Amino acid sequence: MVFCLALLLSAADGFVATQAGNQIRTLTDVSLNAKMSIEELELQYGEQSRPFRRDFFSHEKWVKHRAPYRFTRNLANILKSGVVRSLAKEIFLISSVATFLVGWNALFVAGLDDFAGVHHAPLIPLNVPLLKLPLEPFTLSSPALSLLLVFRTNSSYKRWDEARKAWGVIVNNSRTIVRQTAVWLMQADIPAEEKQRLMKRVADAVWLFPRAEMRHLLSPREDEKSYVNDVRTRLPPPLAESMISFKRHRPSRALYEMTNAINDLPIEFFRRVNIDESVSHLCDAMGGCDRIFSSPIPLVYTRHTARFLELWLLGIPLALYQPLAGSWNHILLIPVSAVISFFLLGIEELSIQLEEPFSVLPLANIAGGIGKSADEHVEWLDEVMDRNGELQKAQQPQMQDFL
Repeated sequence: MVFCLALLLSAADGFVATQAGNQIRTLTDVSLNAKMSIEELELQYGEQSRPFRRDFFSHEKWVKHRAPYRFTRNLANILKSGVVRSLAKEIFLISSVATFLVGWNALFVAGLDDFAGVHHAPLIPLNVPLLKLPLEPFTLSSPALSLLLVFRTNSSYKRWDEARKAWGVIVNNSRTIVRQTAVWLMQADIPAEEKQRLMKRVADAVWLFPRAEMRHLLSPREDEKSYVNDVRTRLPPPLAESMISFKRHRPSRALYEMTNAINDLPIEFFRRVNIDESVSHLCDAMGGCDRIFSSPIPLVYTRHTARFLELWLLGIPLALYQPLAGSWNHILLIPVSAVISFFLLGIEELSIQLEEPFSVLPLANIAGGIGKSADEHVEWLDEVMDRNGELQKAQQPQMQDFL
């Protein structure tokens, strides 16, 4: 009962979410039947909260994640849950149906009991049957609904898993490119300054690809300004302005720059082919990300599951009216309907959140890590050249004595 009342009060007042200190419009501001623009949809809590779901775990976070008090913590924070806030209107609607059902039957059909247990006749008797349904249709249909939800959730998680693996391929092959470039460039017979310039160019190209891919997969509203600042800060002005002005598919433009940088390396042909193989793997991962982003789970399946679930939940208060007759005036029907709708709608909400995985993956951390790894290889190349220079200076007097 406390859970239900808290949900009703929260939904009535409207949940207010904040991002970077900015107030977001409450969920109850938008009509259920209104056709909303992209800008209006992005103002809702479900969209505004996605950047805060990009968990990137460390040792400390893993310890907290498996802490023994996680059960009590999760229960204590249930009303702060993003799922509750996203589904506030839907839970409120189903709870309202249950409330109307209890009130209608008590006031106009069956009567009600007072706090002393004395039964009173209906306030305005109507010669109509009780609003209720048999439970059997819902019992028989629940396995079909369960199968639809399970398939929906598994399909969405598979998409998330594929997206994370694609970015794992990007991480691994980016490291391979800078590692091979640094080692093989060290053996080239060119001045040290030229080695540093070529290595820096490859490192910038290796950073540019995941940064451009991140911008391609995230909303322009969220990442365009940051992308422009990043490329202007790191890249030479001509390349930076070229990447900013190129709008159609920036990751492909970044791969083109990477291939040019590798092609200019003064290394053996077979070694350039080896490095280019890793670039081809980056292209494959890019294509996988594009496929996931542009092709949702078939809409006919998604819509059918949502309609089935919504109608099932709207009818469940009618089916539970008689089984909960032992409670005072069937009052348990309200919290039970709210809890059932919270968990079943929550499953569907989780699947819809995972279906497009890139806006909940920690792409900024992944792309930033690739950039740091590339910079480290530039530093290591400089250290190796410095050590080799000191070694040559130390050997010169010995060679003169020998001569």
